[in-house]
Amino acid sequence: MSRPPHDRRNNPTLAVVMVAQSLCLLLWCSSSAQFASIPSIGAAPFGLRGVLPSGDESGTAIEEVWDGLDVGIGMTALYDSNFFLSEKNPQNELVMHILPQIRYSSASDGGVPFSLTASYQPMIRSYLNNPDLDGVDHSGGISMQVCGAKTVLMAYMNYSSVSQTDRFTGSFVNGSLLDGGVRGTYQIAPRTSLYAIWGLSLSDYDSELLVGSESHTAEIGGFWSATELLSFGPSIRYMKQESDNTGTRESWALSLQARALMGARWQVQGTLGLQCAKNSRDGGATSLDPTGGLSASYAINERMAWKTSLTYSTISSPTEVNYIMNNLSLSTGLTRQLLRGSVSTGVEMNQSDYVKVGTTNTNPGSQDNLSVFLSYSRKCCVDRLDFNSTIRYVMNDGQRDWSQIQLSAGIHWIF
Repeated sequence: MSRPPHDRRNNPTLAVVMVAQSLCLLLWCSSSAQFASIPSIGAAPFGLRGVLPSGDESGTAIEEVWDGLDVGIGMTALYDSNFFLSEKNPQNELVMHILPQIRYSSASDGGVPFSLTASYQPMIRSYLNNPDLDGVDHSGGISMQVCGAKTVLMAYMNYSSVSQTDRFTGSFVNGSLLDGGVRGTYQIAPRTSLYAIWGLSLSDYDSELLVGSESHTAEIGGFWSATELLSFGPSIRYMKQESDNTGTRESWALSLQARALMGARWQVQGTLGLQCAKNSRDGGATSLDPTGGLSASYAINERMAWKTSLTYSTISSPTEVNYIMNNLSLSTGLTRQLLRGSVSTGVEMNQSDYVKVGTTNTNPGSQDNLSVFLSYSRKCCVDRLDFNSTIRYVMNDGQRDWSQIQLSAGIHWIF
């Protein structure tokens, strides 16, 4: 693809024409809409992993259930109004993604003693204004589950390589994220169950501005079903986090977890507790902080549903030496089913506060990131051909203040 003259790259009219041309191309190609959202680099928050005593593990990479082997391909077009997240000189960019996909599931029916799911999806990236950033990212995952009369064992491992502009530094980075874990659940009585979890999370980046981290988690807990609608129980968790920026951080957390069904429409589940932490660079001092999360959903009617989640976690700072980050994450969204598709809108927020754990002269303050989106999806002609489009506005307030508009459209076809 030829590059336009330098003096026209930030012309809004040119950007609109590029997006229009891409959308026309997508109507004739197989593609998939995948928003280039900016993750919290190095985050491995403790969520609602112990809430469901049945062995359902939220947070595994393979969420969709299917049978057999599926092969597909997709293409997306993404317009970004501020690709490098600049405060004063935003540069627009048009990104094309080609997304082959292969996925396999041994079984999806309930009651089977063993099930296996796996998927692999490379992402071929092509940039109009920055062709030197072209490349291929890889993502994949595998999960296995063994069910006995009273025992459920599950293991999963997910890997993804990441290539995008980091919201903390404003630079384009390449990195890798690895996440895995094992969970076991044992039902000791009709209304009582015990569970144990071990998890691992690794992040690594090729930029000198970002430092990866390693996290190990072990947790045990129990659940008692007071009624068919209410289950609750305690848990104790040990976490060890290591990073060249922050040293070694060890923490113990005691939490109470609960799940409640309020009628046929409401479902609420959450965890709340206190954690005691000690950092190797903090002179042996300990801190006592809250930890936990909340997830809720409400079926407003047969066609409309609302979901929200709230998580509070502590992570190693990927950019600041001798600092950890207390991260508050909130997302809420509303989905409306149409006759041949669906419309979704929502808000996502991340508030990251830096906490000093060693000797330092810097004062990074806090980072507040807010995102508002509107998306539309539908089947095209056949059940295995999906069209997706999204418009998103992102605003960041902190060490660097910037805003961004993203437009995405694509089609995904499963053969």
